[in-house]
Amino acid sequence: MYIETSYPRQQGDNAKLNSPKLQFSGNMCLQFFYHMYGGNMGELKVEVNGVNVFSKSGDQGNTWHELKKDLNLSGMYTVSSFRGRF
Repeated sequence: MYIETSYPRQQGDNAKLNSPKLQFSGNMCLQFFYHMYGGNMGELKVEVNGVNVFSKSGDQGNTWHELKKDLNLSGMYTVSSFRGRF
């Protein structure tokens, strides 16, 4: 997912990405990369089945960061990513 945070973006704009339902089976790792650079950076949240598993806000430097989040779930769940609050 990509959202530009400079002009013409306005305060309160956001983006949301929802996965289809994914099969989780016990101990698993959710892995992704994120890049949050600049003075207008908002907040990034990642939820699994509506439960927050990661959040970060503000300028995180001009570099890509890797997150590996261990999850222990069984069943079908949606992974959602929200980017907003500029």
